[in-house]
Amino acid sequence: MKIIISVIFIVLIIYSQIYGFQQKILYISVDTFNLLPDPDESVIVSFGKNENDFHAFAIKKKDIKQGVELISKSKNNSNFSVFGDIGGEALVRSEQADTFAKVKVLSVDKHSQRAVFLVEANLLNINTNELNKLNATKVIIKGGPFLKLM
Repeated sequence: MKIIISVIFIVLIIYSQIYGFQQKILYISVDTFNLLPDPDESVIVSFGKNENDFHAFAIKKKDIKQGVELISKSKNNSNFSVFGDIGGEALVRSEQADTFAKVKVLSVDKHSQRAVFLVEANLLNINTNELNKLNATKVIIKGGPFLKLM
């Protein structure tokens, strides 16, 4: 019995390393709202379980190009933003805590109207002052929402 449990455990570890467990994305929204400082147009991409339980990032339209990578440690980069609302708890980048955020544009295909972003973050829960980790998550935008990115 111990051998079977050990084999199952090892298989799960290998599977998680190869495929990486990510949060299940059931909700994706793209809104054209200039949240970022600067006159450049920006968009907010929200993703998660639903419109009340999500993570989001704001990015300037001019930065939506394959290979662009935006990184912020403790809110030192105002060219983008990552935040969330999980279970009614607001998650933000903070200068007072060891927060981190990264958004990478993996691909943009105007012909097939599809963009892929990789988002990861360590955000501060403003109610509990605890850090909340968003593991590297692929966010795929296609169709009508894609048009708002351009």
